Amino acid sequence: MVPATTISTVTKYDVCLSFAGENRDYVSEVAGHLGDMGLRYFYDNDAQHELWGEELTEYLDKVYREDSRFCVMFVSEHYVRKIWTIHERRSALSRGLTDPHRPYVLPARFDDTDVPGVRPSTGYLDLRRFTPYQLAEMIAKKAGVDPGPPKPGWEYKAFADALGQSIRALEEKKLNHEMGFADTVRTFGTDTESLDYFTARTRKFDDIVNAVADVLSPQKQQWAFGPSGQAGNSDKIRLLANRFAKSYEDLLDWAADLRGTTTPDRLRPLYDAAARLADQPLRRIEEFAEHFATAARRGAGELELTLDYDTSEVEAELKKVQTT
Repeated sequence: MVPATTISTVTKYDVCLSFAGENRDYVSEVAGHLGDMGLRYFYDNDAQHELWGEELTEYLDKVYREDSRFCVMFVSEHYVRKIWTIHERRSALSRGLTDPHRPYVLPARFDDTDVPGVRPSTGYLDLRRFTPYQLAEMIAKKAGVDPGPPKPGWEYKAFADALGQSIRALEEKKLNHEMGFADTVRTFGTDTESLDYFTARTRKFDDIVNAVADVLSPQKQQWAFGPSGQAGNSDKIRLLANRFAKSYEDLLDWAADLRGTTTPDRLRPLYDAAARLADQPLRRIEEFAEHFATAARRGAGELELTLDYDTSEVEAELKKVQTT
C-alpha cells in the first residue's frame, strides 16, 4: 500500500520541538537560541497565536508529521507518559512511512528512558553533556544553517546555560532538603562522638562557602571569560559553572549528612539547627543563578556573590549542650 501523502522538500519549519512540560525550562532556552541563529522552529509557547482556535490533534499532527524538516524529540521519563507527547511522537514516527530515506526524528536524551518506536540503534545526543546553546548549535548544523559567530556577551549565556542545567539536575536533592528528608548514614552512641563530628562538619561548611568565593574570584573569571576585550573559552566557562554548581550540591549533601546522622536525643536539636544553616546560602545561590540567567539574555552578567548566613540558632543549641 502506497502512503497517500508525500512530504514537500520545502517545509514551514526547520525543526519542531517535542518535549514534556517538566523539561520546558531547558527547551525554552534552546528555542531562544534557535531564533537567534535564524532557524524556523516550532515551539508551542512561541506559537500560541497559531494554535488559538485550531483543532489541536489535527494541527499538531501536521506540524510533527509534515511541516518540519526535523523533529527534535526530548526524551525523558515524563515524555513517554504524557498524552500530548505520545500524540506528537506517533505523528513524528509516522513520517518514516512517507519519507523513509532521510533522518527526521532527532532524539535528545535527558535520561535513558526507552521510547516506543525509536530504535536503540538510532543516533542520539545526551543532554547531560550539552547546554541549551550547544544543542541549538547542533540543530543548526544538522539543518545546514550557519549559526554564525557568537554574539557579544555569549560567554554569559554559556555560563548561565551550564549553571542552569547543573542545578536543574539537582532538583530531587533540593526537594529532599526542603522537606527535611535524609537517609540514615551513621549512628553515634555518645555525646563525645557526636560533638567531635559536629565540629568537623562545621569546618567542612566553611570549606564549601570558601569554595564558592574561589570559583567566582577575579582570577578564575579571567581564566574562563578571558581578559577584557578578548573572547572567553567555552570549555573553561562550562567547567567554572559546573564547579559553582558542585558547591551548591555540596551544601545540599552537607545538610543531608547531618540530618542522616543519628545522635543521642539531647544533641538532635543541634544537628537539625546546623543542617538549616545551609538554607540561606542555598537560597542565595538559587537567586544568583536566576538573576544571572535573566541578565545573560541581554548579553550581560555580573559574577559577584556573597553568601550570608546566621549562626545564632546553632550557637544557642551548642550552648545548651555545653551547659547541661
